[in-house]
Amino acid sequence: MKKVMRSPILKGIAFVVCLVCVAVAGLTLGNATQWFYEKSLEGGGFPYEMDASFDESDILNRQFSSALSILDDALHSTDLQQYVDQQMEASFAGDYYAKLGDVVLKNTDLTREEAEKSPYYVVMEPGSHYNNLQNFVSYQYETWDQATYNYYINGAAMSSEQTYQQGDCILLRLTEEQAAVLRAEWEEGRDIFNGALTKSIAVFFIALIAFIYLLFVTGRRPEDEEVHLVLIDRMFVELNLCIIGGTVIGTAALVLIGLEAVFFSNNQIIVVMTKLLTALLVCAFALVMELLLSLVRNLKNRTFVERSFILRAVRWCWRTVRHICRWFMNLCKGIWHGVGRGKDGLWHKAFQNYKTRKVLIVFGVYSAVLAFCGVMLGVMIDFGWGTPFMLGIGWFAAAAWLLIRRIDGFDCVVDALRRLRGGDLTYKLTDMPEGVFASMADDINSLGDGMQIALQNEVRAERMKSELITNVSHDLKTPLTSILNYSDLLCQEHLTPEEANDYAKIIHQKGMRLKNLTSDLFDISKVQSGAERIFCERLDACTLVRQALGEQDQSIGDGKLTLKVDLPEHEVPIWADGKKMSRVMENLIGNCIKYAMPGTRVFVSVMEQEGNAVIELKNIANYAMDFDASEITERFVRGDAARSTEGSGLGLAIAKSYVEACGGAFAVSVDGDLFKVQITFAIQP
Repeated sequence: MKKVMRSPILKGIAFVVCLVCVAVAGLTLGNATQWFYEKSLEGGGFPYEMDASFDESDILNRQFSSALSILDDALHSTDLQQYVDQQMEASFAGDYYAKLGDVVLKNTDLTREEAEKSPYYVVMEPGSHYNNLQNFVSYQYETWDQATYNYYINGAAMSSEQTYQQGDCILLRLTEEQAAVLRAEWEEGRDIFNGALTKSIAVFFIALIAFIYLLFVTGRRPEDEEVHLVLIDRMFVELNLCIIGGTVIGTAALVLIGLEAVFFSNNQIIVVMTKLLTALLVCAFALVMELLLSLVRNLKNRTFVERSFILRAVRWCWRTVRHICRWFMNLCKGIWHGVGRGKDGLWHKAFQNYKTRKVLIVFGVYSAVLAFCGVMLGVMIDFGWGTPFMLGIGWFAAAAWLLIRRIDGFDCVVDALRRLRGGDLTYKLTDMPEGVFASMADDINSLGDGMQIALQNEVRAERMKSELITNVSHDLKTPLTSILNYSDLLCQEHLTPEEANDYAKIIHQKGMRLKNLTSDLFDISKVQSGAERIFCERLDACTLVRQALGEQDQSIGDGKLTLKVDLPEHEVPIWADGKKMSRVMENLIGNCIKYAMPGTRVFVSVMEQEGNAVIELKNIANYAMDFDASEITERFVRGDAARSTEGSGLGLAIAKSYVEACGGAFAVSVDGDLFKVQITFAIQP
């Protein structure tokens, strides 16, 4: 396939196709232009001017406008009346009747009623004019509303007083038969224009496809992947672009000159000029296309910059500026390193300590102030002025007070850091001077608060870890001890079959509890470590709740609980893992069955709040809930501190982990004996 696409024969065919398309487009547009030009010479305008329909066409309006102009001028000028028939025959194909006083011009006896029955008509009377043409406007309408008529004879402006009489009018009409000739000419012009435009667009796209193909394969050969250049590719880029620009501008200028000459020539010259201009366009297009392909070959070969004066100059300037900047940066680094190597010198020692640096700065300021005071003291002695001296004393006192405040602020900061290091995290810095010391005090206070919160979290984590170990040991030890004890009883030979069967059932129950415990622990470990795979899909929260309640319906009835379900009738779509959410609902409803007080109601609802779907379960507990709601979702934490009921303490932890893994939020709240769980997901569109 590559050999065929890069073959020289196919490239040549594509090049010729581009030239042929240009020639076809040029000849097509030239022939259409020639036809329209000839028709404009015959009728004073183009037959078709992209009109929507013949009724809105300019050729139809032009017929009536020309007839009105001829008749109106002839009615007001006796010199023009002898030429009316000849002019009207050449300009108007319909019937007309014009009367002004005793002057009557007509080719038929036409009445206003007969004109109004025609498909196309114009009626003009003194003070009244109307027609059934679309977009028709004539300046003669205004002349029949004026008392003075202005006209021109042989270039001279003339005017005359006009008085209209009863029956003065101009009536024009076109019957269907008379308008058929104009309609045929308009339709012919429309077909020629649309055909030329369609053909030109078609050949343009064909040429564009062939040219794009040439852009991809130019410079390539079937035998290798290298870019092969030709002689024209060694030309400088600027010269190439100048030739392209000169060719385009020159061709455009020659085409404009040729078209101007065509408008003042006969038909034979028009045909010859159209072919010559088409040949010129083809030659110019071939040259420009070859030069563009040359630029593309240089781009592919990465020699475009090498063959450009301007780009080479820009690259040289860029490299020069970059070398200068690099040299300057190296110089600055050298100076900086040189200064850094003298860090043990007197200057570094003097400014290393904060107090020393502040004292030296203040000393320098004081020295300047004292020098100023000395000068002012001399002025005071010479002229007897005491005010400058008093101002100097006031300035000195203010500066001394500011220095003392700064030093005290620094001592407070050092003392606060020493207290934090000693473990006094509740110490706060107050009444610090404005500026940098106040900002430092806020940072130190925030640091103490953060360290205190971190310490509390660490203590809580250690406590939870200790309780986790204790709870795990208890929950694993209890069923394991039962299994061992009942296994020992089974080993006794004097047991009856009924007793042995009961012991075996107990061993099976404890074994299943131990299995469920280890399975739950494995599940929560996987999801919290990120090893659990979550397959989210679009789910209906209402359907999820109905399915979970249906599966637990028997257990809810056995627990003597009353369900209050509030679900919307429409779909509430969420994005979650169906299997994981079924497990979540199973754990939550199972907790309600195990820990809800018998005879009470369990509330289950699905709500829409601020673009979120909220699944809520509420029940009254059968024990005193004295635990922290934020800790109940931890692993092996149970509301029953004595751990006397069935359960592993992993149900809420698994539910929370699954919900958060699916992108939702899981919240537990306790209000007296009311236990409430809320699951929140974003509603999907």
